Amino acid sequence: MRQLVTKLSRSAVLRKLVRSLRLNRLGNAWLRKFPSIKTLPGSGIRYRATRLESIPLAVEMLEKNALYDASLLPKGFTTFVDLGCNVGYFSCWLMHLAEGRKVKGLMVDANPEAVSEAAWHAQANGMADLHGLNGIVGEGVVGSEAEFYLYESNICSTSHLPDIQVMGLTGEWKKIRVPCLSITDEWSRRFGRERCHVLKLDVEGSELRFLRAEASFLELCDSVLVEWHKWEVGFSELSSVLGEKGFRHVKTLEEGEQMGTAFFGRGN
Repeated sequence: MRQLVTKLSRSAVLRKLVRSLRLNRLGNAWLRKFPSIKTLPGSGIRYRATRLESIPLAVEMLEKNALYDASLLPKGFTTFVDLGCNVGYFSCWLMHLAEGRKVKGLMVDANPEAVSEAAWHAQANGMADLHGLNGIVGEGVVGSEAEFYLYESNICSTSHLPDIQVMGLTGEWKKIRVPCLSITDEWSRRFGRERCHVLKLDVEGSELRFLRAEASFLELCDSVLVEWHKWEVGFSELSSVLGEKGFRHVKTLEEGEQMGTAFFGRGN
């Protein structure tokens, strides 16, 4: 079944057929009851899929190691923040690469179901100091709530209604309200002034608002892996803002018409 799902996810025609027949709902219902649980060779890190769309993501990120460049990570890293953590596969990737070191940090997402999955991955792998938080960053007033839009697939969401048209996704969207968080406060409460070795920033268009609002936290960060969304920010502007914070562009990992992913580090 797992190989079938991966093939389906890569075929636009088959994806449309599956949706039209509501097979995706049946598959997700099955996985919620009987999750697909696997173990990464070498590290023994466990990960699971409780929705069909999570399976190809796990294949690309964890099994093929095809999404990010592990050589860019700070040596001996143990701390990180994953903003837009989804179900926690990035955390699993870092746990795997840590080679037995205990990692700690924050996993943040506005989708409460995704945060629950991320928390499961932390608990299943014995990472007691890795915390899942439900909320939004770079938006609203800290302590209040903001509107957020969840797509029927858990691999896409946004805090900006116009983004839905830009993304061109015609499925069902659900509006919810989520807490507005300060990562500076959340980090300080748990880790004080300890450094954050890796910050992953995937916040669907709120990149600049977060970077400008969280200057104190950025002072503690050694590297930033950021997905930027071109309908909200250009690369030159993103690079300029990060440059003001002491980061330099190291490598662009991927770039398309609407978005890209790049790695920034400190130093010359």
